[in-house]
Formats: sequence, structure tokens, C-alpha cells
Amino acid sequence: MVKCEYTLVQLSDPHFGEMGYQSEKIQTAIEEVNDLSPNLVVTTGDLTGDGLTRQFELAHSALKQLKPKVLTIMGNHDARNLGYVCFEKYFGKRIVKYEDNNIFMLGVDSSQPDIDTGHIGRTFQGHIHRTLVNAPKDKIKIFALHHHLVPVPRSGREQDILVDAGDILKMLVEDGVQVILCGHRHVSWTWEIERMIIIHAGTMGSQRTRGMPTQSYNIIKIVDDTLSITLRLIGEKDIKLRTFKLK
Repeated sequence: MVKCEYTLVQLSDPHFGEMGYQSEKIQTAIEEVNDLSPNLVVTTGDLTGDGLTRQFELAHSALKQLKPKVLTIMGNHDARNLGYVCFEKYFGKRIVKYEDNNIFMLGVDSSQPDIDTGHIGRTFQGHIHRTLVNAPKDKIKIFALHHHLVPVPRSGREQDILVDAGDILKMLVEDGVQVILCGHRHVSWTWEIERMIIIHAGTMGSQRTRGMPTQSYNIIKIVDDTLSITLRLIGEKDIKLRTFKLK
């Protein structure tokens, strides 16, 4: 692994246009992220409440204020009401491949139209596998999707997990993925499974913060082979979560 010092911000689940969504918190988060000047921002889905055109317009107008490079993943709320058409209009392809001097990232759409449960499928899995196998060996390999792959504590009754999560986890382990970014459950949490660090983000805009005092996002810093995660409570304070060794 090459020597590096890298900052990635993970935003998730702003839910633009949803009843009660926190537009002021989202704006504060955007200003905070611009002040942080990270190398990359990844938004892991549910930009909208219902996949409606006006909601996508709100999301696009707000997120284009971000100064760093931004990669955007689609979520299950975005897939409602034929929302994938609007997503592609405002945010581009639903499969995102990105590479710089330090990382290789593949982001995929795990949603199904009008269904909250996530699904990858065997055909799509084959494409993901080929892409990851051919990724550079000397870069940190990151996989991003909206749905969670393992249950998340403090998120209530388990539901809507990726239905083929077992097969996808096995593939990602075998393909050498080091970091997975997920949203969906509105809870910031981390797991380490088979040398992979799975990072879940809270919500940056929904009022459904699941026990958290306010909306939040993740600040992920990589210094050489060490990855640390900090939870930013928007407009308030930072909470240091965990530190891992990349393997």
C-alpha cells in the first residue's frame, strides 16, 4: 500500500422534500464539509423522500454547493415513483467508478423500484466482481452502496437488508475490498468482518435520527495503513468512533 494521507466524508440519507426534513442542518453540513476540504465526498443514497422531480431538484441544488469531488449513490427512497430516471438526469450513472492516486472506489445502485429491500442479483454481481478483480492492487479498495449488508445495532427491528447480502459479502472479501460504505439505517456504526471495515452513516437530513441527538455524517481519515472514523454531529461536535488497521 502506498503512503497516503486522505480524508473522505460520508454523507447519507438527507431525504430532501420529506415531511420534516432538516434543510438548515443539511446546509450547515455542506458548509462544514467545505471547511474540512476532504479529498472526496461520498453520498450513500436516499437523497430524496419519494423520488419526485422537485425533490431531486432540491437535492441537486444543495449538493452542488459542495466544493470537493462528490460521488452520489442511489437509495431505495430515490427509486420510488420511477425516481431512477430523475436520478440519472441530475446525478448521472447509477454505477460509479472512481480512482485517484490513493483509492479505487466502486459505488452501485442496490435499490429496486418501489421496494425498500435491497438487491444486487447474480448478473450485476458478475460485473462488480470483474471490476474489483481488475482494480489496481496498490490502492485502497472501497465499495459503496445504500443498503446495509449486516444488521446494525440500535436501528430497531431488522428489515430491508440486502437480500443477497451473504453472497455479496463473500465476493467482496474474496475480491480484496478493504472498506464498505453503507447508509439506509440512519445509524452510524462500524463492523470489521474478514479484514473488511463496514462503515454505516447516520442521516444528514431526516428527522428520524434513531436515538441520536441530531443529524450527522462520518469523517473518515486514512493515514498510511490506519483508518479512523469520526462522527460529526452537525453544527455541534465530533465524536471519535474507532480506528482500524487496513490489511
